[in-house]
Amino acid sequence: MKYLLIGLFGLVNLFSVAAETMGVSIVTPDDERLKNQRLELSVVLPEPIMQSIQRYLNGEPHHRNGLNPFVAWDIDLKATFTHQKTGEKHRTIGFWYQAVERDPENQHWNYTSTEQPFRIRFAPPHAGKWKVDIVATISKQRNISAMPLHVTIAPSPKPGHVTTDDHQRYLQRDGKTIYPSGVNFPSPHVNNNLIYSQDKDEKLQLSAWTSFQKMIRQYGREGGEYFRFFMHPSSTDIEFEEVGYYQDRQHYAQEVDNMLTYCEKEELLINFNLMYHTMFMKLGDYNQFKYDYADYWHDKDIWPYKDINYISGYAKKWDSKTPSDMFLNDEPLRYLRQKTRYIIARWGYSTAVSSIELLCEPWHIDEHSHNHDTPYDSLGRSGNRARRAVHNYHRDIASFIKDSLKLDNKLLGAVGRFPVGKTGIFSHFTPATPHYSDSTWFDPNIDFISISYYSKSPEKLLVSKSGSNNGCANSENSMACVIERLHSTYNKPVLFGESDHGDGTHQCSKLQGHQLDIRRYIYTGAAGHYIWAAFTYQTKGDSSWNDTRQSWKAIIDAKNYYNQRSFTTLLSEKQLLGREKKTFRRSNKALLENQYIVNSSQSHSSGYIYNRTFNVHTISNASRNESTPCYLNEPAYQTAKPITWKPQRIKVEGLKPLKKYNIRYLGYQDLELLNVHQQRTSIFGKLTLKHPVLIPQRNQNPLINYRIEEAN
Repeated sequence: MKYLLIGLFGLVNLFSVAAETMGVSIVTPDDERLKNQRLELSVVLPEPIMQSIQRYLNGEPHHRNGLNPFVAWDIDLKATFTHQKTGEKHRTIGFWYQAVERDPENQHWNYTSTEQPFRIRFAPPHAGKWKVDIVATISKQRNISAMPLHVTIAPSPKPGHVTTDDHQRYLQRDGKTIYPSGVNFPSPHVNNNLIYSQDKDEKLQLSAWTSFQKMIRQYGREGGEYFRFFMHPSSTDIEFEEVGYYQDRQHYAQEVDNMLTYCEKEELLINFNLMYHTMFMKLGDYNQFKYDYADYWHDKDIWPYKDINYISGYAKKWDSKTPSDMFLNDEPLRYLRQKTRYIIARWGYSTAVSSIELLCEPWHIDEHSHNHDTPYDSLGRSGNRARRAVHNYHRDIASFIKDSLKLDNKLLGAVGRFPVGKTGIFSHFTPATPHYSDSTWFDPNIDFISISYYSKSPEKLLVSKSGSNNGCANSENSMACVIERLHSTYNKPVLFGESDHGDGTHQCSKLQGHQLDIRRYIYTGAAGHYIWAAFTYQTKGDSSWNDTRQSWKAIIDAKNYYNQRSFTTLLSEKQLLGREKKTFRRSNKALLENQYIVNSSQSHSSGYIYNRTFNVHTISNASRNESTPCYLNEPAYQTAKPITWKPQRIKVEGLKPLKKYNIRYLGYQDLELLNVHQQRTSIFGKLTLKHPVLIPQRNQNPLINYRIEEAN
């Protein structure tokens, strides 16, 4: 009888487990199941599990019971996609999904009934038949499997994921070199709504996202192709107030979905940054106190308000006042991995995400902005801790993405500043050898270096130069040589994730600083360049900003120029970068700047010549006032002067000796053709550029691009 009872109990348990099956269906319509496009599946787990999840979602904040659908130790949903013809396998993970509808009349979002609350996304890299195996692990104890699915993917001309080239210098897409030249669209805002709010319970207005999506669509219609985007806790991030709980931010996630849907359709590419820096600051910079780490306040006599905002969930859960605790302790890191896991599951599949940066401006870690306390750049214990925290976070999360989540089709980047000095290779200042150097850029899971750089100096690309045009002597201080030094040290592409002339300069220079930067950076060896202040615009009652979107045309023109086939071929065949600077009419500063690229066969070259007296200072009379952001305390650059090609003759070196070359000069505003003529190189392969007059006016040609091609 005893054995009979055991047998019956085992049979009942077997049927109970067998009854735990998942409901799986394909969300993507038949005619949209295409190569390199989103394939979405929906999953419903057994009712007892769904009830436990609902108990968690309805629970008391910070003290919830039941199964958390956002963390893998409670619900771990995985899928394996196998291409039937080749046997190629891809593993993806599922995520909790909440249906959301916009409510424009009431300026918010409504959460609606969701019958299929788990989703799996994948962008099949091949056409043909795919088999899908899905399994859910509950509380790390039992597995629930679904019957295998079979789906047929149709061919599509849509391009795939972005990679690096064989030389680790530039980016490629489907084997073709690309140069991301674009803008930053950090996050939605309306009249600074929420970011600077002194109402701790204020909710983001729907109009913030409406305007943001509209701006991206406008950028795409005008020809924009590349932009950089941030997970900002005011409007885009999935977690802030409560650790591990993303349900109250599902409307933000839905808006990111919508953004990706548009970008996938129109083939825009996003450099996706996972964490805005106020999250790890003691006191947020630019008055962003609402979304910094804890409840620091600098001085009530300087700033009259009290910090009434909620503190970060990480500060609350671990009773912490120091942001680096998140990056150095196992338990917070455990949750940060889960947050990353959700982001990768929901958006990492997309071919519209060209790259992922793990942190924004990491040197702000533990910073107290109004006390001028910047540990990352300091010697001593606090500096060592800050640098170790940044390094540890990058190492941990990059390994989690690549090794645990197996996301091997996405480039990972680490942000740093432009190294200071003639020999620096680290992203922090090193006045003396610190005990701990942040060596994040050495990490094998980091694929590219992302630089943040601001300077209004006309000399910033080429400060000092000695020796031949094409060499990097030890005494040279140029952007090209810094990038070459970074590449030789880390063997990774160097992108400028954000760059500009500095706060306020876009207003007094009438956006000309943007145009000067976007037309020059590519000739330093940079693999991409995103302008910062090209997203601000006036809204009702706001008179503090110009409409910086007016700079889009110049940025898009440059993007089109750099990504034409002849230019990307030049990049892929690049043999050398050259540069020189020249004085003019006894000036004590070099007023003329020249940089260029020469290909390996020495048959083609491209570059620019820039009259440095056209700068943020001389563009506007307002900048003559020392209190304005565009003021330059350098007499040589305070007076605009036309510059001719002689007597200080600019040269291109590294071409074939005694050969004829055709030279095309292109204008500043629209890259229109100005002049074409033919010249012969010297016995040393040098070519003197008899360029048009460089007139330092916006409607003239203070900067000229040129193309050189060997004559038949």
